[in-house]
Amino acid sequence: MSDPRLLQLTASELLTLEEEYEMQKKWREDPDKLTFIILALEKEGDLSTFPMVGDVNLFLKGHPSDEDFEAEVEIMIAESGYRRRGIALEALRLMLSYATGSPNAFMCPPLSQSVPPPPKPLPILPQSLVVRVSRDNRPSISLFEKLRFSVVRLVQVFDEVEMRFVGGGLSTYGE
Repeated sequence: MSDPRLLQLTASELLTLEEEYEMQKKWREDPDKLTFIILALEKEGDLSTFPMVGDVNLFLKGHPSDEDFEAEVEIMIAESGYRRRGIALEALRLMLSYATGSPNAFMCPPLSQSVPPPPKPLPILPQSLVVRVSRDNRPSISLFEKLRFSVVRLVQVFDEVEMRFVGGGLSTYGE
């Protein structure tokens, strides 16, 4: 990922290919991370031929039984040609429905009976979900508002907003 704007919006740093591989390995093996790769379904065919356009992540901080437990949600559609096409919204609905076991909370159709239940420590309570987004990233703020997250505070030191799942209502941030 070398797009300066994308690096800024995702609060990321430019990594070497070796560093990127190491990070991917760590994410795959860490029990406190859940990452799904987002593929663009452009045609019928072999899944291995679909372009990888982004990822959606859940970072578990603590254990769900802890009073201060939170699960931080992140999404990135890295390929600019695939942004603003509803892919991020659909990926988040699926990830959050899977992680919480509450598809109705995210306006997602019920998951198929063939989808296995999530592994422990999932499912988690939707109220434990948190998002931290650059306050200049209006598209991401709007995306999470569609999923019934609201801005709960401005974190000035990082120039970002913190959003929490509230299950209804929209924030007044930026109005």
